[in-house]
Amino acid sequence: MKQTIVFFFLLLFTLSCQEEIEPNFSFTNEQEEITLEGDANSETTFSFSSSREWEATTTSNWLSISPSSGEAGSQRITLTATSENATGTTRSATVLLTSLTLTHEITVKQSASDFVALEQETYQIPAAGDIVNIQFLTNVEDDELSIYGTAADWLVQDTRTRSTNSYIISLRALPNTEKSSRTAYVLFYKEADGKQTLLNTVTIVQKGTSSGTSTDYSADKQVRILQQATLGKGLPIVIMGDGFIDTEIADGTYDQVMDKAMENLFTEEPLKSLRDYFNVYAITAVSKNNNFGNGFETAFSCELEGGTSTGISGDDEAVMEYAGSIDGVDLEETLAVVILNSSDYAGTTYFGYSNNSNAIEFAVAYCPVIDNLESESFRQVLVHEAVGHGFTKLEDEYSYEENGSIPASEIKKVQELQALNWALNVDFTTDENEVLWSDFLHDSRYASEGIGIYEGACTYISGVYRPTYESMMNSNVNGFNAPSRKAMYDMVMKRAMQQEPTYEDFVAFDLPIQAQAKYTTRASSAMTRPLPRPRFVNKQLSTKE
Repeated sequence: MKQTIVFFFLLLFTLSCQEEIEPNFSFTNEQEEITLEGDANSETTFSFSSSREWEATTTSNWLSISPSSGEAGSQRITLTATSENATGTTRSATVLLTSLTLTHEITVKQSASDFVALEQETYQIPAAGDIVNIQFLTNVEDDELSIYGTAADWLVQDTRTRSTNSYIISLRALPNTEKSSRTAYVLFYKEADGKQTLLNTVTIVQKGTSSGTSTDYSADKQVRILQQATLGKGLPIVIMGDGFIDTEIADGTYDQVMDKAMENLFTEEPLKSLRDYFNVYAITAVSKNNNFGNGFETAFSCELEGGTSTGISGDDEAVMEYAGSIDGVDLEETLAVVILNSSDYAGTTYFGYSNNSNAIEFAVAYCPVIDNLESESFRQVLVHEAVGHGFTKLEDEYSYEENGSIPASEIKKVQELQALNWALNVDFTTDENEVLWSDFLHDSRYASEGIGIYEGACTYISGVYRPTYESMMNSNVNGFNAPSRKAMYDMVMKRAMQQEPTYEDFVAFDLPIQAQAKYTTRASSAMTRPLPRPRFVNKQLSTKE
């Protein structure tokens, strides 16, 4: 009993001694104000020491702190701007260091990035033509601001005026005599020190002579079987269109687009040689309008994000409803392809759906009829989105210098996909024996394909690696590289044949095909504008009632 009392007394004495240590911060250089660059992911690190445990907090959602707490001793904190400062002015945040009752405030400022702020991002004009007045603000000097038009031979510049940092550009649209609508883009760049940076984009959509409103919905949800599998259980692809009105369905336009979309899906290896494993369906979707944007209604409510984005959003539950209405289609296994009745350059794929908390293969790929039905851009973007992202769940292999190094949070997300056997075309190591495509690096049979470990992927310039310098998942050219082809082949064998293929199984399938593909692969019309990364939705599979 005496020993217990003595021990308790010593413990109290020890605790009381610890509590007598006063909290204190000591900085190598007194930190009162820190300034970050205007770009997303710009960061800085500062050092300090603390005599007690501490915590760092901020109420600003554009600033991250790592680490945000720690024990006594020497410390290093990294502050990162999680988004670009497109406000046009410097913005501020406060970081509060706390240790017991001691507090220390640090002001963090982020400079304004170069910007072009548009009064309006999208213009809808009639088929007869009209004047478009584009008004915008910018902090870019005249001699560094460049403005280009794409696919705009029907737009004529009338005037360009500037007052302080405010511009007005007047464009005159010539009449559109074609049945379908057409789209042009006005791109705003900063060009300085040999570097070109896209700051914003205006989208101009001109209606065609056939623009109208549906009155007959009798063809809605009619199904055509475009192809039936002759091998395996038949993996389902369901193609549907958005923004097609009743007259475009009655005159055969809709079926023509669906047929061309199916053919485009099977133009690149290995799906070209695996085509017999797929069931392909086209289901008719009658839209109220054949235009997109404010004031228009379409079957899947697709929206073109515009601005500097080539993203597309849509009503995925409506897509599920249409695909799920086809007899015999397993929605969990389905690739849904939505073709927009638009010539815009855009495309986005959504996956990461689940059923009872289990990840499933269902995905939705959105792609317009870019330029026209026969254009190479339409084919390439559709294959990139639907086959690369939608079916195989591959990551993007392109990168942008302004994105910097891939954050740890993004690495974790990609590795979670890889645990599902997705995103197998990127990795985070330069070890030739550990990288996901190490087998190909040591296989002389693939020496001519230029397979290596190239830095830059997932839109980030560093910290993440891709297998080849160029590919279908980079600039939409040169076909799928060998690691991507293997991921695609493995997925077909596992899902359609319930087989676990070996590396040599793939090689035996792939090498004869590549010997012929070398002479047929198309490599023109590379990506003209960056496409967004596939979007992981993390939601339950569902259908509208």
